[in-house]
Amino acid sequence: MQKNLLWVYLLVFLCLIPSLVRAQSVAAPAPCQPTPKWTAIITAHPDDWQLFMGAAVSEEAKHTRRKIVFICLTGGQANEPADSYWQSREASHRASVRQIANPTASLTSTSFSDKLQVNGHSIDMYRSQNLVAFYLHLPDGGVHGRGLARGSFQSLKLLRDTGKALTPLNGGAPYTSWDDLSQTVRELLAHEAIKGQLTLHTAQTDVRLNSGDHSDHYMAGQLAQQTMRGLECRFLQYVGYDVSKRPVNLSPAQISSQQQAYRAYCQTMVSLGQEDPWDTKHLAFVGHQYVQVKHQAGPQLLPTTPAVTTGQNDDEDALLADHLVLQPAFPNPFSASSQLTFDLPIAAPVWLRVLDMQGREVVQLLRGELQQAGRHDQWLDVQRFPASGTYVAELRVGKYRRQQKLSVVR
Repeated sequence: MQKNLLWVYLLVFLCLIPSLVRAQSVAAPAPCQPTPKWTAIITAHPDDWQLFMGAAVSEEAKHTRRKIVFICLTGGQANEPADSYWQSREASHRASVRQIANPTASLTSTSFSDKLQVNGHSIDMYRSQNLVAFYLHLPDGGVHGRGLARGSFQSLKLLRDTGKALTPLNGGAPYTSWDDLSQTVRELLAHEAIKGQLTLHTAQTDVRLNSGDHSDHYMAGQLAQQTMRGLECRFLQYVGYDVSKRPVNLSPAQISSQQQAYRAYCQTMVSLGQEDPWDTKHLAFVGHQYVQVKHQAGPQLLPTTPAVTTGQNDDEDALLADHLVLQPAFPNPFSASSQLTFDLPIAAPVWLRVLDMQGREVVQLLRGELQQAGRHDQWLDVQRFPASGTYVAELRVGKYRRQQKLSVVR
């Protein structure tokens, strides 16, 4: 009898375990992980992110309040003698960026190009809404990293292993060392950095997990790690060529997003007189996305403080008068979100708000908080505006005011 009662008690206890576990999970929830605030993609060639990371990057681009930074290292010129080929590839990269930023927007209303001087190098920059892309125009090193005749047998691998200088295809200043290249990439990221965790998409460097890949892919991944050494970063490392041998692992919706980004690339190549890369060889990568996630602890990458050249007699008042800048909002007009950027030459309390055309405050962003010298970004959410129409963003530091018009379209 006692044995039977013990079995009954044991059975009841086992039945109660799921309820106890559920109660514990409600009483002590797992701590929330910090939400990544901005994203960077460092790739070797203009079509790498679309083919190997396209689904993930396209998904992140849907979050219009997140800044996304692309860094394309090489022009991917292969052995094509004419500059038009690698220039077409980079133009097609921009088309893909524009596609995931806003597929329906026109080129002139949502994007612009510029140059940025960084670490002694002139870098081409392209912006489209919350996305920015940088192009270093380096020579394609070939599958084995020995370089190609069109690129004077230069390569990322030779730069790293032997210190052989790497001269951009457009004749820019050569990169004289791996550290020179790494420092340039770090400064590009710092130029666009915002406070918050960085998620960085790049190639998998472990040959055991990513066999038979292009030398430039491996080098891009190693450069990303060198660039972020000692800093906090959430790395997403992707398998390259080998994915074509692995099972399809993306959903139909994810495949569609990846195809749209790559199709924009291919259509632009054709429109610029190049062969259509929408072929069996490249499409074998679509639908396969294999990635390893690693988190690296450390301090966050801080935004760059722009240097201000001044005379010895300049005081803070003169600095504010000459160097306080509120950049035009981008994008503008906007229907989802936009970004305000201001340059502050000295540390100071800052007021930043949005007014309607009658001068009434409708959005308050900063109310006298102390801001350090440098470049600062503030995101505008369209949901904070009462209606479509024209508004004025106003920046005030001391007695100085700067204004920019905003146009909200719903």
